[in-house]
Parts: sequence; structure tokens; C-alpha cells
Amino acid sequence: MTILYILISTDPFGGATKSFLVLLQGVLKAGIKAIVVVPDTNGITSTLRTMGAEVIIIPSKGCTWTGAKTFRQTILYIPRQLGRLWVDYNACKRLYSTLKQRHIDIVHSNNTVTALGRYIATKRNIPHIYHIREYGDKDFGLRYFPSNTAFHKYLKSDNVYSICITKDIQLHHGLSQHKLSTVIYNGIIQDESGRHLVTTPRNYFLYAGRIEPTKGLLKLIIAYKAYVDSITTALPLTVVGEVFDYAYMNKIENYIRINNLQSLISFLGKQSDMPRYYEGAKAIIIPSEHEGFGRCMPEAMSHGCIVIGHNTGGTKEQFENGYSETGQDIGFPYNTQEELTKCLITVHKSEEQNLEKIRKKAYDTVCRLYSFNNNIQSTLDLYKTITNKK
Repeated sequence: MTILYILISTDPFGGATKSFLVLLQGVLKAGIKAIVVVPDTNGITSTLRTMGAEVIIIPSKGCTWTGAKTFRQTILYIPRQLGRLWVDYNACKRLYSTLKQRHIDIVHSNNTVTALGRYIATKRNIPHIYHIREYGDKDFGLRYFPSNTAFHKYLKSDNVYSICITKDIQLHHGLSQHKLSTVIYNGIIQDESGRHLVTTPRNYFLYAGRIEPTKGLLKLIIAYKAYVDSITTALPLTVVGEVFDYAYMNKIENYIRINNLQSLISFLGKQSDMPRYYEGAKAIIIPSEHEGFGRCMPEAMSHGCIVIGHNTGGTKEQFENGYSETGQDIGFPYNTQEELTKCLITVHKSEEQNLEKIRKKAYDTVCRLYSFNNNIQSTLDLYKTITNKK
């Protein structure tokens, strides 16, 4: 069997990229030939070759409408969009030419913001899988080209399959009742049930993720300020992540300065050694407005870090999964900013033995639902189902 994978990014820090590497490891181990199309030579490109995949480098752009937040961006909106379409047009032609004589059983697009897989699958009548890792509009403000309606119509076409990373994302795209759509959770942890969790001192709160409005960091900091005012000796807040919106970052910095929080909040940028930060944190806070899956949540739980999370989207689904699996809460969900402050105070004041029980239940949930093996085997089963129909 030969699978053609289409990636829009080689960023090693990206959740989609991390998830793909887990899947690829299992696919290659199963003896499946993998051809991976990437847009550049950066990031994980050399890793893919080392793993044993064939790599094809074709520059491409996302198949979404770009945003325009400033006057300059508005002026350049049409030229930039036309430029993106031209790059993708040439990418499609080049990919078709490169693979014209190659046998491919399945095309698997690693996320929905690329049209290369859609093009080659349609052109050659090959089954196509879209891996849907985002809401699109709610989380990133994306509009698919040429329209969301056209994109969703394509998803329900014959010979088009979808893997949704949560039930809520599947519902959002209108695929819950579609027979060619399935839910497969990301692979987060190897089979390590029974492993003892690290018991290092946990002396700060943690935020891990992009710094942009939809991720909710400013709302977290406002709630954190109320927590600081309620506690004699407050735990510091560590922020790990890249700035994606500098105007938003300026608002955050102004709020921190006005409220004299400089000594309590530190910004570390992107970090490669995330387990170190998970294992040192009293709790991670996930304040996203609409989190697709929220990879940092199970990653944190797999390292014994308590989760305080906005009770929406993938974060809510993971809390519900945990309760369904263990019969107990595996973290601290909240719905309002005031509730978030209360959660911070509760975790701060909780006895360590009570938190340890939650950590164990959360860890067990990750092992049961988000293991490498579950993710890989479910995807291989889908591949088998598709090829058996041909």
C-alpha cells in the first residue's frame, strides 16, 4: 500500500505536525510506503527522510481566504490572495506531473487548509482523506476557498473520507451522520500505563500556546490578577508560546504593567522541552475560546500536571471523556472569568494528596484514549476499509 501525505507546514512545534509524526511512525512500521509532500526544507523535513519516508518538496499556500486586520492588509488583500492562488495552481500542476506514473492507494491531507490532496485525488480518482483538526471559523477565523459551503459539500462527496480529532469538530462540520467520517483522537502517549508520575515540586501556573485573541491569554491574566489579590503569596504564571498577534500582545503587556504584575508573569517564547514545564507546574490553564482538541491538555496530564480549562470545544470533550472513563473529574473546568479565578484559588489551596488523585485519573484517561497505538491502529483500520472497497 502506498499513501500520499500532504503537509502544509513543517513546523516541529505545531500540533498537526506532532500528530503526523506519531502516525507516520506506525504507518512505516506496518510496512506501508509513505510519500510525504511538504512546502519547504525546514523543520521536520530531514526527520521525515530519516524515518524512511519519501519526501517531495513543493512550495504551496493554504486554501483559505486571508484576513485583513490593518489598512495596509486591506489594500494588499486582493493581490495577496491572487498570489496565493497562483502558487497553489503551480503546486498542483507540479505535483500531478511528479506523480503521474506513480501508483497511490490513498491521499491523506494532514489538515484542511491545503487543497493539493483534493486536487490530485480528484484528478486521478483516488480515495482522499481530509484530517480535520480545527473548526476553521470559530478557532482561526478561516474561510475555505472558494467558500465554506463548497468545502463542506466536497467533504460529503463520494470517495472523500474525513478523520475528525474530536466529536465536536465532526459535529461542527456537519459530519456526525456521514458514513465516511470517523473520529480518531490524536496520539499523545505511548503505552505507559502503570508508570509513576514525576513528583517534583510544582511551584507555578502555566500557559502553553500561541499568543493571539482566540487563545484567551488576556482573560487568563485578568483572572490571575483577581487570584493574586486573594492570596497572600501567589504562585507565578509562566507563559510558553509564540506571539502571533503583536497588537494583542501589546494589550497584555499594558495590562501587566498597569497592574504591577511584572514580577509574577514571565514570557519564555517557544520551548522544545515542554515535559520539563508540565512537570514543574501546579496546573496548566487552557483559556481558549474554541479549542479543537487542545494537544497541550493531554500532554500536560501525561506528565502529572493538573488542568484548569475553559469548558468549551475539545477541552470540554476531554473533561467529559475523563469523567466517562474514570467516574471522577480529571481537572477543573470553568465557564466564566470569575470561575477561573476560583479554580486558581482552589488549586492553590488544595491538599497535595487530593490533587494527586486527580493527576492519576487524568493520566489513566490519556493512556486509555490518547495512546499512540489507538491513534495508529484506528487509522490503519480506516486505510484497510478504504482499500478493500476499491
